[in-house]
Amino acid sequence: MQDAQIAAALPAYNQDEEARLVKAAQKNPALFREIYDRWAAPVYRYFYFRAQERSSAEDLTSQLFLKAYEALPRYRHRGHFAAWLFTIARNLMWEYYRKQRREVPLGDAAQVIGSSDPPAEVSQADEVARLRSVIGSLPEDEQELIHLRYVTELRFADIAVLLGRSEDAVKKSLYRLQARLKSLLEQNHD
Repeated sequence: MQDAQIAAALPAYNQDEEARLVKAAQKNPALFREIYDRWAAPVYRYFYFRAQERSSAEDLTSQLFLKAYEALPRYRHRGHFAAWLFTIARNLMWEYYRKQRREVPLGDAAQVIGSSDPPAEVSQADEVARLRSVIGSLPEDEQELIHLRYVTELRFADIAVLLGRSEDAVKKSLYRLQARLKSLLEQNHD
């Protein structure tokens, strides 16, 4: 999915609106619901594609929002609420894997959409399997970059804060990674 398509699929994002939501929820905890409504789906997707289990993703999502709710009074808004929220998510994910004592999988980030054309479905499933295999062979930090951008649909600025890198470095890393993935897929296809 292209960056413009991702941006169009997300609810309208406005840093002023984000700051207003956070400040309002800090003053009136009942308004935390608006934050939850905005971020529940991206957070759930992040956990689902990392844990590979619906129940684990639901539990982790609940834990994240409980931790965020408890920590919100101490949060100081600097324009990157998503980075703060996904820092909590990443920490919960690492804790989950330590408890599970298993390798961090990428998961199936692409979903095969049903069609009335079975050969097309098989072809698409093969493509997804190849992509999954190639992505699974990447180092963990590159898999995480793919998750943050395409599964959780975070903005480059938030990913940069979350990873402690510049926004330009994140963009360049992702674009290079996309080119490398394309090349690897083409090699695997031959």
